[in-house]
Amino acid sequence: MIADLAETGTRLFLQQPDFKLGDEVRLELHVLLDDDTGRVVTGHIVRIEPLPDDRASLWTHEIGVEFHETMPLSAAELDSLAKREAPFGKRS
Repeated sequence: MIADLAETGTRLFLQQPDFKLGDEVRLELHVLLDDDTGRVVTGHIVRIEPLPDDRASLWTHEIGVEFHETMPLSAAELDSLAKREAPFGKRS
């Protein structure tokens, strides 16, 4: 699940990730809420952290991915991210 997204990288919530720092990844990110089309990016893992017990549920870990190339975000994608993250106090 996308926790945060920028043009240069992303923070994701995962269940028991099978990655290590520096691993290369290919991601299909679904940014728009009403669209099944994903944006494909490549990058490498720069952070892997377990979520604290008070934040862990379905998602047990948080990972950070730095993209190999900048992924420009459209106005519609920025709006979708703001709506998705508003309940968590982000991008409001």
